[in-house]
Amino acid sequence: MPYDILHDSIVLEPAGDAVRFHLTVFGVEKTCRISVTALRSLDQCQGGDWLLIFDTHRLRIGQRAFAYLSRDLLVSSVALRALDF
Repeated sequence: MPYDILHDSIVLEPAGDAVRFHLTVFGVEKTCRISVTALRSLDQCQGGDWLLIFDTHRLRIGQRAFAYLSRDLLVSSVALRALDF
């Protein structure tokens, strides 16, 4: 795979408004964020734990982040929102 989510990098941000994770794209580490609104959308408003929702939709989140980051390999980070899904 040209990308991989580093499992030990997945954390809820201190403000509680996003989950931050690191994604390697062609061997280069990038920082990514996904808003809790986007996670809520992926979970269809079921009201689960943010990190559990992230883990459930990990493949889809990784694919979307890779799609943005692979367009311009010089970009160091991406923030995913509900509209991205």
